[in-house]
Amino acid sequence: MTTGVVLPVYDNLEVVTRSHPSAFPSVLRQKRQLVSNALGDDAGAAMEQATIKEKCPGCGNEEMNFHTLQLRSADEGSTVFYDCPKCGYKFSQNN
Repeated sequence: MTTGVVLPVYDNLEVVTRSHPSAFPSVLRQKRQLVSNALGDDAGAAMEQATIKEKCPGCGNEEMNFHTLQLRSADEGSTVFYDCPKCGYKFSQNN
């Protein structure tokens, strides 16, 4: 008496995998972009910004918007990104 086990056949099965571009970092990709946002490409527009009394080097406006990101290793300071709401001048500073 033989006990038969029926195994499913997967001969015609096609497997497709996809990886997020940040899953395999490359030197070229890092050179092409200044900031990699973990929330996605469209989330950068929704990022909250604060206002600080800082004089804009571009137009002399007395206030600038800013936000911070941790771009380097955790034991180093974050990077502060400034932008002027009046003229659009942007710059960054490492802390």
